[in-house]
Amino acid sequence: MGSVLGLCSMASWIPCLCGSAPCLVCRCCPSGNNSTVTRLIYALFLLVGVCVACVMLIPGMEEQLNKIPGFCENEKGVVPCSILVGYKAVYRLCFGLAMFYLLLSLLMIKVKSSSDPRAAVHNGFWFFKFAVAVAIIIGAFFIPEGTFTTVWFYVGMAGAFCFILIQLVLLIDFAHSWNESWVEKMEEGNSKCWYAALLSATALNYLLSLVAIVLFFVYYTHPASCSENKAFISVNMLLCLGASVMSILPKIQESQPRSGLLQSSVITVYTMYLTWSAMTNEPETHCNPSLLSIIGYNTTSSVPKEGQSVQWWHAQRNSDWW
Repeated sequence: MGSVLGLCSMASWIPCLCGSAPCLVCRCCPSGNNSTVTRLIYALFLLVGVCVACVMLIPGMEEQLNKIPGFCENEKGVVPCSILVGYKAVYRLCFGLAMFYLLLSLLMIKVKSSSDPRAAVHNGFWFFKFAVAVAIIIGAFFIPEGTFTTVWFYVGMAGAFCFILIQLVLLIDFAHSWNESWVEKMEEGNSKCWYAALLSATALNYLLSLVAIVLFFVYYTHPASCSENKAFISVNMLLCLGASVMSILPKIQESQPRSGLLQSSVITVYTMYLTWSAMTNEPETHCNPSLLSIIGYNTTSSVPKEGQSVQWWHAQRNSDWW
């Protein structure tokens, strides 16, 4: 029950969150309206959830999570349940948060203004909403195992895919606004200075991407193996190169005169980050070195030790395990 009690202890934060914290946010944002403060507090809810999820993966937490009745009863398969229990806890915590936000979104359907009675629920009652979120998360830890974790794993993958697409759209919009702002300033006056700034930012992004590609090939590939990593790096590199070339084609410039390499460079950097994130889930340790081994401080063998955390989809290869 250690994890559940730990989650329950979060309830002690409720008076601070529902009392002084919102007031502090309001004082920091005197010109912000009620909806802006509401968004900030909801973002704080999500941030707290992410921090707790990270705590679930800290080495040593599996001993506490194993104390939850029925949470880790299935010991079949290549990977012991005691190793994956942290990942299972994260899935349940995220499930609880998702249900909390889904419940609120359904409650706010067709709410057009703050004059709607339901808007008061959206903009207030933080004590009760935080209590409901904690209760849903705790309840998620007692959901019977069955196929829940596997099903929620695929739901999470679909959600992550949509999330990445939304991030790409937002990044493109940010880069476009950034480019448009600097081009306008360049046209208004002191064109050489702003042109140099625009060129420097673009060059820096591409330089970071190039360095990342080189490091990926050095540390995340092996001459005789790691074919998946090689494919990820090569394909994404070519796609980024293609996107960069397309952004300066005459047809594209006619349709979008403000389109340029700055937008492509921002997406290229982000793509390199996603590539690295994918390769860190490689189960083969010689294709996925730890940070300590990269900087030269890790001299252990490539065979994971008992109790060492492994990546979630490592266990997905054996469907009978669940």
